[in-house]
Amino acid sequence: MQNNASEEVKTMIMIDHPNLLSAYCSFTEGEALWIVMPYMAGGSCYHLMKSSYPKGFEDENFIAFVLRETLKGLEYLHENGHIHRDVKVHMHLFQCFICTN
Repeated sequence: MQNNASEEVKTMIMIDHPNLLSAYCSFTEGEALWIVMPYMAGGSCYHLMKSSYPKGFEDENFIAFVLRETLKGLEYLHENGHIHRDVKVHMHLFQCFICTN
């Protein structure tokens, strides 16, 4: 498990794509692995969907935006020989978000 985590952190540190969250560094303290990453003030996609669209989406613009940008990030990973095995709405983080509702 530790080896898989350290390989994942190495990948995160080397990532250079605007749609992927990179890591600054990592360190261990006892059994805990700490990963230092940029603060994403916009929150998660899940949080934004629940707070900004509690009754669902009126149109597909938000979904199309998130999917397009996610696929760009996944394409970058695949082109560089990496696979993301845990893509879900909770892992989509936004640097900032302005809701026009």
